[in-house]
Amino acid sequence: MAESQVLSGIGASAGVAVGPVVLVKTVDVVVPSIVEPVAAFKAAIVDVTADLVELAAAARDRGHDEAAGVLEAQSLMVQDPMLVDAVVEAIDSPDSVGAAIDSVAGELVTMFEGFEDPYLAARAADVGEVADRIRRKLAGAESPDLTALARPSVLVAQTLTAAETSQLDPAQVLGFVTETGGPTSHVVIIARGLGVPAVVGAAGVTEAVSPGDRLGLDGSDGTVVVNPDSEHDVDFDLRAQRHAASVEAAEQWAGRRVAYGVADMGVAANVASAADLARAIEVRADGIGLLRTEFLFLDRPEPPSEDEQYEFYAKAAQAFEDPVVIRTFDIGGDKPADYMTVAEEENPFLGVRGARLYKHYPEVFKTQIRAILRAALRGDIWLMLPMITTLDEVLQIKEQILAIAASMPAADIRVPKIGVMVEVPAVALTADAIAANVDFFSIGSNDLTQYAMAADRMNGDLGYLQDPLHPAVLALCAFTAAAAKGAGIPVSVCGLAAADPLGAAAFAAMGILKLSMSGGMVNQIKSTLGALDPESGQAAAERALTTASAIGARDALLSWVDGT
Repeated sequence: MAESQVLSGIGASAGVAVGPVVLVKTVDVVVPSIVEPVAAFKAAIVDVTADLVELAAAARDRGHDEAAGVLEAQSLMVQDPMLVDAVVEAIDSPDSVGAAIDSVAGELVTMFEGFEDPYLAARAADVGEVADRIRRKLAGAESPDLTALARPSVLVAQTLTAAETSQLDPAQVLGFVTETGGPTSHVVIIARGLGVPAVVGAAGVTEAVSPGDRLGLDGSDGTVVVNPDSEHDVDFDLRAQRHAASVEAAEQWAGRRVAYGVADMGVAANVASAADLARAIEVRADGIGLLRTEFLFLDRPEPPSEDEQYEFYAKAAQAFEDPVVIRTFDIGGDKPADYMTVAEEENPFLGVRGARLYKHYPEVFKTQIRAILRAALRGDIWLMLPMITTLDEVLQIKEQILAIAASMPAADIRVPKIGVMVEVPAVALTADAIAANVDFFSIGSNDLTQYAMAADRMNGDLGYLQDPLHPAVLALCAFTAAAAKGAGIPVSVCGLAAADPLGAAAFAAMGILKLSMSGGMVNQIKSTLGALDPESGQAAAERALTTASAIGARDALLSWVDGT
C-alpha cells in the first residue's frame, strides 16, 4: 500500500469523505484561426448563454437553487457589454479571437480579484469560467463529463467550474478537493447546497495522487490525506460521527427560536443575491439581518428601476415574519459602479462611498427609498444606512427619507424603522448620541475590525490583525451594545464574526440578541447558542475584553463554550 501523505487546504463544505480518487484533468484549449471571427464570437455567445440557461433550469428542476442562481448569473455575464464589446473591439484578425478573449477576461479577473468584498471577488472565477466556455465553444472542445463515474469516488482537480459542480451527483461524488478556490467561491456555495464535502486551496494535491489511490478529506478544517492508513481511517470515522452529530443537532433548530437564558435570540441570514434569499428561506432563518442591495446595482450600465427593486424587496419581505433589514446601496470602494463615480480617490475604501455618496446621486437614492417604502407594506422591513460616521449624517439622511415619504401617497407606503450600520469606530464611540436618533444598530464586524486595527483586509501580510475577536474590536461592540440598551433599541451583528461560534457566544454575553450570517450557518449557530450556560457568559466576556490579544480572548471564550 502506498505511503500516507497529509496535505492541508481550506475547509469549504462541511463533511467527511473517504474513497477512491478520480483525477479530473484540466486541458487548455486553443482557439483556432476563424475566417469571420467577430460573427463566430457572437454566435458562441448565443450558444454559451443557451447552454448555461439550460443547465440552470436543470439544476432548479432538481431543487438545487444555489446552483441555478449561479448559472443564471453566469448566463447574464456572458452577454455583459463589459466582456462582449471589449472582445469585439480587440479582435483585429482571424487569428486574434483567442488572444482577445484572454486579454479582456484577464483584465476583468484582475479587477474583480482586487475587490475586498468576498461576494464580488468571487466573480473573478465566474469571468474565468465564462471565458473558458466561450473558448471551448469556438474550439469545438467538450467540457469534462463528471456525471458518469464508475463508482462513488472523491474528485481531485486543479479547479472545478460552477457548471461542472452543479451537475455532480451526491450519491456518486463523495467529496472533492481542488488546488484553487476560496471559501466564498460559487463552486463552494454549490457544493454546500448539494451537501458534498469539499476542500479547496489544497496545493499540490493533483501531483500527490495517482490512479488507484484512496483519499480522505474533512471539509470542516481542510484536512486531506492521500492513501490514509488504519489510524487515519479511524480518525476519519470519528470525524464523520462528530459531523453527523453536529448536523443532526443543527437540523433540530430549523425554524425554532433559540434563547440565551431567558432572552430570545434572533439568528437571521445575510442575503446578497436571489440564491442567498432562497437559501435563507430553506434554512428557515429568523428573517434577514442584512440584505445587501449592491448586487442589483452592479454589472449594468444604469441603476435598477424602482419597480425592479420593489419586486425583490417585496419578495424578501413576504418570505419572513421576522424583520428584513435592507441596507441602502453601499457603492464605492470595493463595489464600484461606472454610472456612480466621484473624483478619483487615493483610498476609495475611506472615500466617498456608502451614505457619503447619496448627496452626489440624489435621484438614485430617492428611487431606492421609494422602492423600500412601497415594499414595506408587504412585510416587516427595516432600513439600514451604511458607512455612517456622524450624527449629522444620520439626521440629514433621515430628513431626506421622510421628505420622500411625504411626497408619496400615504396609502401606498410605510415608513420603516431606520437604523445605522456600526462599521466606523467613531460611531461606536459616540453611540450614546446616535442611539437616541435611530431605531436600531447593526454592527458590521468586518469593516469595524479593519478600521479599528488600521489593517486593510486586502493585505495578506496583515492577516494577524484581522481577528474580530481582538479585545479592541470587542470593546467597540460592547460600547455599542451598552448604548443600544440605554436607548432601548435593538442591536445586532451581521459580519463574519456572527458566524464564528466564539463570536456568537461573546455577543450573546454582551446582550446582543440578534446575529446575522450566511444561510448555511444559521442553524449551526443556533445549536451553539442553545448549548451555552449564560451564568458563565458574563465572566467569560469580561475575561475576553480584558486580555491583550485576540488569542487570549479566544481562549477565554473557548473555555466557556466548550464547558472546560
